[in-house]
Amino acid sequence: MTANRKVTARYAEIARFLGLHFNEEFCVAYGEKDGFTLRVSGLDTGRGIEYGMVCISVGVAENGVKFEPDKQFRKEHKGIMGVVQEKHTVRMTLKRYVRVEKIKGILQESLPAFLDMLRMEGFTNGCELCGEMKETGAAYVAGNAICLCDECYDKATQNAAAYTANEKNKKENLVGGVVGALIGSLLGAASIILLSQLGYVAAISGVIMAVCALKGYELLGGKLTKKGVIISVVIMIVMTYVGDRVDWAIMIARELETDVFYGYRLLPLLLSEEVIDMTSYVLELVLLYALLLVGAIPTIQNAMRKDKVAGTICKL
Repeated sequence: MTANRKVTARYAEIARFLGLHFNEEFCVAYGEKDGFTLRVSGLDTGRGIEYGMVCISVGVAENGVKFEPDKQFRKEHKGIMGVVQEKHTVRMTLKRYVRVEKIKGILQESLPAFLDMLRMEGFTNGCELCGEMKETGAAYVAGNAICLCDECYDKATQNAAAYTANEKNKKENLVGGVVGALIGSLLGAASIILLSQLGYVAAISGVIMAVCALKGYELLGGKLTKKGVIISVVIMIVMTYVGDRVDWAIMIARELETDVFYGYRLLPLLLSEEVIDMTSYVLELVLLYALLLVGAIPTIQNAMRKDKVAGTICKL
């Protein structure tokens, strides 16, 4: 997980308030509470931990007990968004609040009630991975904090080592990567044209362009490296220009009742003759590049971060 200083300080304060340990590097609080190993973290959006989100996660044993959504619990505890079970994890999520004092007040009231509810429902502490009723500890595995038993931690360590070795042995296919990025960027250009024809200029087109180009490079290139990112970015820039020009060509073809290819060739002449306002054309293109930037930067950061943390494992 990634977090800025403000968010890190926020979770550190929550950890101190609850009497838990806090790992600053991964921005997660963890420890023992009333017989359960739990962790307190935020929602990681890929661009960092969301400031207002707090989640309490507890590992539970596989004993045939399934959590049923308790509407009464949420009625009694207004600050709780919901409680859900995902395999061997039961997670209580707070509503989004800015003031840390408000969050501390909600936790003081709702956390003991949450743990009491788990006990009353028949849950016992267990490993989040295998679901066995064993002593567990908090660990950081492939970008996520999780409570594991020693056996599962050892298995995760072996898997991480195998993944790292496999990634190192992978060879980058430059030609395949370029072809993949081109195919992906064509989908991105198509989204620009489609959204524009529908009357929208949306940031989602930048996200689509970035995701498709990067994924295309990775799929056909074997792996996504810094070189691959640079090549993909260059292709994105070119294809954004092409997509915008094709969009103009479609509009010209519609107005002049001609074909799109002729409209594409006619665009420079219409700009030079000021039939199409150059300022409007440039501003629209700049806006598209700005939206590409908005979509591409977090997508690239997330892709590089995902590759970096995939083989990372350590005990907290």
